[in-house]
Amino acid sequence: MDLRQLRYFVAVAERGSISVAAQAVHIAQPALTRQMQALEEELGTSLFERTTRGVSLTDAGKQLLADANRLLDDTAAAKERAQRAGRGEIGQLSIALPVMQSLAPMIADILRNYRREVPGVSLTLRHLLSETQLGWLSSGQLDAGFLLFRPADDPAFEGIPIYSEKLLLAYPADWSWEDGKPKSLRDLNAVEFIWLPRNAAPAWHDKLIHCFFNAGFVPRTSVLGVDAPSMLTLVAAGMGCTVLPESAKHIAPSSVAFMEIPDLNIIQHWELVWRADNRSTALRRFIEVVSG
Repeated sequence: MDLRQLRYFVAVAERGSISVAAQAVHIAQPALTRQMQALEEELGTSLFERTTRGVSLTDAGKQLLADANRLLDDTAAAKERAQRAGRGEIGQLSIALPVMQSLAPMIADILRNYRREVPGVSLTLRHLLSETQLGWLSSGQLDAGFLLFRPADDPAFEGIPIYSEKLLLAYPADWSWEDGKPKSLRDLNAVEFIWLPRNAAPAWHDKLIHCFFNAGFVPRTSVLGVDAPSMLTLVAAGMGCTVLPESAKHIAPSSVAFMEIPDLNIIQHWELVWRADNRSTALRRFIEVVSG
């Protein structure tokens, strides 16, 4: 008994006539008659009562009709699910978001567009630093992440640009600059600077140190943060100044002010990054939506 036989059987059962069913399923009447006889022989029971006016179902036939309809419905649903999965329309994705909450509106728009276009995929979201995201991507714990500082020329990862922003000096709004507002990073040598330990974000830390070195600036560290949001909080508390991305202005309280420093010339480039060998169709569909 196979699905084709079940489809033939349902056609005969619903129409009450082998000749009418044969036309509906586009098969010769003798061939359909043989298929029904073979099905009855396989099951060892009669499925039809045959009369001059057609056929009617026996009790065995009625039971098989109920089961056959359910099996055919399940088969059609399985086929549809497989096709949708092949198009990346259903499945699961694990996506990492930046720790910096100032990017939330931009990423929320991306996720909103994705949900509208692909409502069948379940998303698991995590807030992780870029270095942590790369480790999780490598181990397969993430499908993709919004991050900074993807390793240059590393064939293990692929990515697409999402957003770029410059870095600004963030400082307590009530600070009075005795010698006037700084015109370069070197002018910050004497002020309290909120810094980040290297092990918290090595790539970000090293990029800044290189910029500071070229500018002749040595941070006078008084307090350490653990990430950009904590550093913003410490600035708001009046404990020093620091360097933060421009988007931090959107979430900063009024007690924090920002200014551009000419030789603070780092531009941060956010990307959506994934492992190059990840062949998930749901991921490919996500990348398509993000790419616009």
